[in-house]
Amino acid sequence: MNKTILIAALSLSLLPSVHAQSAASSGVLSNLSVNGTMDLETQYIFRGKKVTNAAFQPSVNINYGNIAGGSATAYAWTSQPIGRAGSGPGPNQNNEIDLGIKYDNSLPGVSNTGYELGFQMYWYPNFSGTPGWLSRNYELHVGLNYDTTDLLNSAGVGKYNIQPSLTYFHDVVLDSNTFQAQLASYTFDLSDTFGLKGVTLTPTATLGWTGFHRTYGDEQPAGVPAWANSFYYYELDLELDYKPNNTGTTTFFLGGHYAGNSDGTTGAGFFTVDGNPQRTGTAGGSQDNIWFGFGIKFNQ
Repeated sequence: MNKTILIAALSLSLLPSVHAQSAASSGVLSNLSVNGTMDLETQYIFRGKKVTNAAFQPSVNINYGNIAGGSATAYAWTSQPIGRAGSGPGPNQNNEIDLGIKYDNSLPGVSNTGYELGFQMYWYPNFSGTPGWLSRNYELHVGLNYDTTDLLNSAGVGKYNIQPSLTYFHDVVLDSNTFQAQLASYTFDLSDTFGLKGVTLTPTATLGWTGFHRTYGDEQPAGVPAWANSFYYYELDLELDYKPNNTGTTTFFLGGHYAGNSDGTTGAGFFTVDGNPQRTGTAGGSQDNIWFGFGIKFNQ
């Protein structure tokens, strides 16, 4: 029942976007926009690792522009597993709600380059107090991105603009550091291919590395070493979008995804270096997943 109420509440949180559009015609609200998604995924993969099987993943983002030349965004996202919980211990262990805020702006003195600063809380509302299960953790990030439009236009291939970015994340609970590089590619217009206006395809590639120093965070089980671990991960995404009549505020999407990591699904025990417990690393092997998602995006 609590899960149903939570999903309904987050879904209804998208409704204010309708009122925001009419209110934004004058005054300070002219810089306000609201968007979100209603998304169903066949798996939940985070940084190359499987978290659950199929999950409902709605989100809402509230953006306010013209703040010192940049924009601020507050957002909420949730993953609610459907059926069995997947790879985590215990039934329904992996319900998750993420709340965050970020600020984007151009980098002073550097053309076509922007930066992003952000904070996010990962909250697991059905945390039961079982040792080793995180109830929540907190992550800071800073990122740089580059708009290649001018560079590729000068080379005569601006049509295929690519948006590279590099982001650093630090989780203060897990004492983890993550470096993630991403290529968000040009959006291909497939209207002629499908004979239907408003059909586009966007590929994205991601490569990252993460290292943990306290894998269990503050919920470290008694008698278990606070082991460390690190691995790299990768992901390829293809998203097919359809915006009816190529106008309006609603977009239907279908996504195909492939991701993997160098660490596998589980660890492989512990060893000690100079009296400090460590994990044996990648003995669990690699893990690869293919999954799909579909839903609706709202933009007001």
